[in-house]
Amino acid sequence: MRKLGILLLILVMLPMTGCWSRTELNDLSIVTAAAIDKMDDGKYLLTLQIAVPTMLGPVGNSSSSGTGSGGEKPTAIVSEKGETIMDACRKLQKKLPRRLFFSHSRIIVIGEKQAREGVSPVLDFFVRYRESRLRSFILFTQGKAADILKLNAKWEKISAEEIREEEQRHIGLQIYLKDFFHMLLADGIEPVAAQVALMSTEIDSEESSSGQEMNAAISGSAVFRKDKLVGWLNDAETRGVLWLRNELKTSIVTVDIPEDKGGGKISAAAVRETTEIKPILRNGKLKIKAEIFMENTLYENNSKLDMSDPRVIQFVERELEQDIKKRIQLTLDKAQKTFNSDIFGFGTAVYRTYPKAWNRQFKDSWDDVFPELEVDIKPHAKLVRTGLTNKSMIMVEEESE
Repeated sequence: MRKLGILLLILVMLPMTGCWSRTELNDLSIVTAAAIDKMDDGKYLLTLQIAVPTMLGPVGNSSSSGTGSGGEKPTAIVSEKGETIMDACRKLQKKLPRRLFFSHSRIIVIGEKQAREGVSPVLDFFVRYRESRLRSFILFTQGKAADILKLNAKWEKISAEEIREEEQRHIGLQIYLKDFFHMLLADGIEPVAAQVALMSTEIDSEESSSGQEMNAAISGSAVFRKDKLVGWLNDAETRGVLWLRNELKTSIVTVDIPEDKGGGKISAAAVRETTEIKPILRNGKLKIKAEIFMENTLYENNSKLDMSDPRVIQFVERELEQDIKKRIQLTLDKAQKTFNSDIFGFGTAVYRTYPKAWNRQFKDSWDDVFPELEVDIKPHAKLVRTGLTNKSMIMVEEESE
C-alpha cells in the first residue's frame, strides 16, 4: 500500500515540472539581426536590431510603411562596446528590461575592419551560444556594419527581413552561418560570403517627396583566406563564383552581335544550369575541368538575326558560351592571381576524387598549387526557347517599310 502511495505521488508530481523554466513572450527582447564592428580602441561594437511586437501589427500584414500605427518604428537599435561579444551582450542586457533572445536572428553583418583582422574571435560566440541560429545569413560590408541595421525598411516591416528576402531570391551568394563555419574549418576551400552595401534609390511617393533614399542591397561578395578578409568581388565577378560553385539559380547573359551580322544585342536568361567540376591527375600533374551546362530562354533580340534559322541559333549559342567563359575566367584569374583563395572548392573536389594523392601531395602545399592550377572552362549553352516571334521588331519594321 505504501509503495502504491509513493507511485501515485510521483505520477501527480510529473505534470508539475513541465513549465518550470518557461519564459513568457513579453519577457523577451527578440533579436532580429546583429552587426559587429571593430573599434579603434580594440573593443567590439555589438549592434542589435530588436523587434517591438506592439509595433509590428498583425502577422502576415505586408504593409510597406516600416512604421507602427502611431508612426513609431517596429524595431529598436541598441549598441554597446565590449572586450568580447559576450561582454557586450552583458552590458546591453543591463540596459534592457527584457532578456535578449537570439533564436529569431535573421542576419549577421560584419564590418570590413573586423573582417580584415579576423572573424574567428567574434563568430566563436555564435558557435557556442545555444540560442544562436546557424541558419542566419552572414554578410559583410565595406563600411560600418551598424549602419546597415539603422536603415528604415521600405518594403517589409523590418530591414533585416528585406535583406533576408534578397538573399533567399539568390541575388548573390547565399551563405548561412553554418556554411561559413564549414568553409572556415574544411580543407581545400576558403570562405566567401555576400556583400551588403548602402545604395541610393529614387523615391517618389505620397509619403515622401521625390528624392533619394538609402537602402541595403546585396552587391558583390567578400573573399577570405582562412578567417581574414582579403578583398571584394563585384556583381559580375560574383556570378563567376556562383557558376563554378554550382550555385547559380538564374542569370541574364547579354551579348553583342558583330556588325557584319547586323549588330545589336541579344539577352537570354538561364533557366537551368549545372556545373561539373572534374579533377584530372596525370603523371603527377593536376588539372581541373569545369563543364557548365545551361538551357537559355531568349528574352530580347535587338539585332537583325532571324531566330527561325537553325544556323543563327547555333551562332547565338556560341556567342553565349564565349561570353560565359570570359566572365568565369575573369573571376578565376582574380581568385588565383590577386587573392590566392580557393573559394570554388577545387581542393575539396581533388580530395574527393584522389584522396590519397591529396593527403600525400597537395594538402600541405595547396596555397602554392592553386595559383598555378590549370582550369579548363567548357560552357555548353543551349537556346531552348525564342519567345512568341522569331524575327526582331527591327526586322519586322524594315520589312513593312
